[in-house]
Amino acid sequence: MRAAATAPSAGRRARLGPQILATALTLATGATNAISFFGLGGVFTSVMTGNLVLLGLAVGRPDATLAAHAIGAIAGFVAGVVAGSHVIGRTGPGHPGWGVRVAVVLGVEFLMLAGLLGTWAAEDGHPTGGVRLTLAGVASLAMGAQSAVIRTFGIPGLSTTFFTGTLTGVVAGLVIEGRVQWHNVVLLASVVVGAAAGGWMVDHGGPYGPVVPTALLALVLAGLWPLAVRPGRTAA
Repeated sequence: MRAAATAPSAGRRARLGPQILATALTLATGATNAISFFGLGGVFTSVMTGNLVLLGLAVGRPDATLAAHAIGAIAGFVAGVVAGSHVIGRTGPGHPGWGVRVAVVLGVEFLMLAGLLGTWAAEDGHPTGGVRLTLAGVASLAMGAQSAVIRTFGIPGLSTTFFTGTLTGVVAGLVIEGRVQWHNVVLLASVVVGAAAGGWMVDHGGPYGPVVPTALLALVLAGLWPLAVRPGRTAA
C-alpha cells in the first residue's frame, strides 16, 4: 500500500520539476523580450513572427534601422537554434549526457545574458547605434539556444520562447475537452509577468535593466545542477 501511494507522488514530482524550470525560463523570456522591445530597437528576442512582420513594415515604410534590427534578431535566433541543436543533439531525458548538455547550453545562455547586463551597465542603461544592434542579436541568440534545449524535454507542445501555439492549445483544450491546461496557463501568465518586470527595469533600473533574466537563468542553472551531476536521471 505504501509503495502504491508513493508512486503517484513520485510521478507528480517528476512532472513538477520540468514545469518549474520551464516557468523560470518563461519569466526570463518575457523580461528579455521587453528589454529588447523597449531598449534595443523595438524588436523581439524570441517572437520571430513579430520580427518578420516588423521586417515587412520596415521594407514598406521604408525604415532601414528597424529592418537592420529585425534582421539581426532573426539571424541571432536562428544561429542560437543551430548552435543549441548541435550541442544537444538527439539526446533527451534518460540519455546519459542529456543533463550535462542542457546545463552547457543554458550556461552559455546565462553568459550571454550576463554580457548583455554588463554592456547595458557600461552604456548606463542607454545603448545606442551598433551596440544596441549587437545586444539585440545577442539576446536573440540566447533565446534561440533556449528554444533548442526545450525541444528535448520530452513534453509535447512545451515552449518557453513562443506562445501562439500554447494559447491555441489552452483555448482548444477548453472548448473540445472541457478542461483547463493549467501548466500552459502558468506559462502564459509567466511571460506576461516577466515582460512586466523587464519593462519596469528598463524604465527604473537604469544600468541594471537586464538583471531579471540574468538572475532567473542563474536560478535555473542551480536547479539543473543535480540533473547534470547525475546524468542517468530524467528531468528533475
